Amino acid sequence: MKNIAKTIEAAKSIVSAMNPKKEYLKEESAKLNESVATLKVKSKNENHRETEQRIIEASKQRLENYAHKSEKQEIDYRDLSVEITHAKYNAALLELDAKTVQYIIRREVDLASAVNKSREYKKRIKCFLTACAHKDASKLDKALNALQTSMKTNSKTTYSKADIQRIMDHKTATQAGYFCTFGKELKMLSALDKDTVQINKESDLYKDFIAI
Repeated sequence: MKNIAKTIEAAKSIVSAMNPKKEYLKEESAKLNESVATLKVKSKNENHRETEQRIIEASKQRLENYAHKSEKQEIDYRDLSVEITHAKYNAALLELDAKTVQYIIRREVDLASAVNKSREYKKRIKCFLTACAHKDASKLDKALNALQTSMKTNSKTTYSKADIQRIMDHKTATQAGYFCTFGKELKMLSALDKDTVQINKESDLYKDFIAI
């Protein structure tokens, strides 16, 4: 039995050596499991406590997904990577300063809804909310800063994805599509058709955004 166990372990080592990327993800998952295990609900606000709990659970679920998928030898590296990436970015949604958390509570933003969105969405909502909370445009990413300037300095009420792509200065429409999803989720934008959105100028978040 000992020889069989040694043979199995040796085989596993060979497989790991053949898949250095998967071995890297294994190490990352171990680190993430440790850090996610320390996450705690901290807010004194009941609604935000629920939000924090949902975010923590979502991060743990991604790590469980990874663990389940990693048992399959034929699994593609990218299928494993996406679970680790989202576990990391979900947990990062809790990395907000007290002023931004208070802003989220005041504006009743459902931050936990971001756990099912793209990595770009998660990154963007953090910098957007932080910038609005601190009234500091320097906390916006480059693309959001360009859009904020455009929306603040002209009277346009509708934007096509092509408009947004041009303002963001991106080669493809991917980021423009992400921003449209982002804006609609926060109720700053509404869809007019498949490729065009309209600004909701009554939105408090929009007003905060252009007031920076």
